[in-house]
Amino acid sequence: MSKKQHHKKQLNLAAPAGMAAAPAAPVAAAPRVELQRAPVAMKPKVVVTWQELAPRYQHVNDELKQIGVLAGSFLVVLLVLWAILG
Repeated sequence: MSKKQHHKKQLNLAAPAGMAAAPAAPVAAAPRVELQRAPVAMKPKVVVTWQELAPRYQHVNDELKQIGVLAGSFLVVLLVLWAILG
């Protein structure tokens, strides 16, 4: 028996014995109203050119070169250590 069913059974047993359950009154279902979505306004695409972005990202090329030099030097050190210790 699941926890929900067990809990409901305990609640039913806890009800006073003298009270009878009232018959459920029929509930009229409200008619469903379908909502219409408002049309989505299309935003104009903003085209950004490289000439507009270049001043903001001038530092990226220099940093990529530094990363390449560091990675290359690490590889050279590892190859040298492999040749000596291996």
